[in-house]
Amino acid sequence: MGNEILQGFHIREQNLNVLREILHSQQVATISQLKELSGLSVVTINKLIHSLINSGEVVEGELVQIGSGRPAKAYHFNALHKLILIVSCYQRAGHDYAGYSVHDLFGECIERREELLHTIHTDEFRIGIERYLERYDKIAIIGISMPTDTVGGRMASAIRHDPQSKRLAHHLEQRFKVPVIFETDINAATLGCYKRHDQTYVSGLVLVPGRAPACGFCYQGNLIRGKDGLAGEVRFFPMYNDQGVLPVEPLKADELAIRTLRAVMCVLNPDLVVVYTEELKASIVDRLLKRTTNVAEQTLIPKIELNQHIRDDIVSGMVTLCLQILQGFNK
Repeated sequence: MGNEILQGFHIREQNLNVLREILHSQQVATISQLKELSGLSVVTINKLIHSLINSGEVVEGELVQIGSGRPAKAYHFNALHKLILIVSCYQRAGHDYAGYSVHDLFGECIERREELLHTIHTDEFRIGIERYLERYDKIAIIGISMPTDTVGGRMASAIRHDPQSKRLAHHLEQRFKVPVIFETDINAATLGCYKRHDQTYVSGLVLVPGRAPACGFCYQGNLIRGKDGLAGEVRFFPMYNDQGVLPVEPLKADELAIRTLRAVMCVLNPDLVVVYTEELKASIVDRLLKRTTNVAEQTLIPKIELNQHIRDDIVSGMVTLCLQILQGFNK
């Protein structure tokens, strides 16, 4: 008897998740549409839809006309049932900023704010997070993205997905009472770039004079991570001569940026490389093409995009990661 009850519970949860996914995708649907898309019976759907209404995940709507048949009641996915808080640290015009944004379950931004950082310390982010948790009681997950060369100590460790990161994430989850995930700025941005482009394999590069370069990879919508969460440590390429930063002097910076692009495209062969930079100009792409005289290397030349707005892609990528986790909690 106990096994039968447990099996029935699992089947019910699976069916609930089927309806959740359909309503999230369709945003609004009638019982007959849910029956067609899910393969579930009308009796089962009616029972489950009331459970989703009671939990606040679905909102009952008005009657709608479907074809020539009788009007049917529409059910709307409640995108405000849970909210996502994204915290990102990034540089612009040589200054460090903290960005905060709140998103619904469709990924739509409800509020966005950025603050100039005079010093980078986890306490500043803790205060900002607590402020948003007080204002939005529906926040169900927090995504934190930062450059590992900017933030040292425990936060940088957390981004590397090593054992220490699990302890820090657990500590923050205990404090804020919601799940907390970490990701590097370039990994998040690369995933965000993938969302903007119809390309199978995307590589993201941060190339800013005076800073360590960073590289991320996204294949078919999945981030590629190495051991301890690290991959694409291009600052260790031999041409960086163990210094690990892009030179400040413009000509030297351009030269090393071109060599880095050539290395990435030859080793990884991506469809698209997006270069996040403010100082480098589009002329480096022309110079790269002029230097690529070998026929074999020419076939490896990807589409190259220079982008000055890394935050937009970071936030998009972090929202995607958070949504994947929230959907996983329901499975």
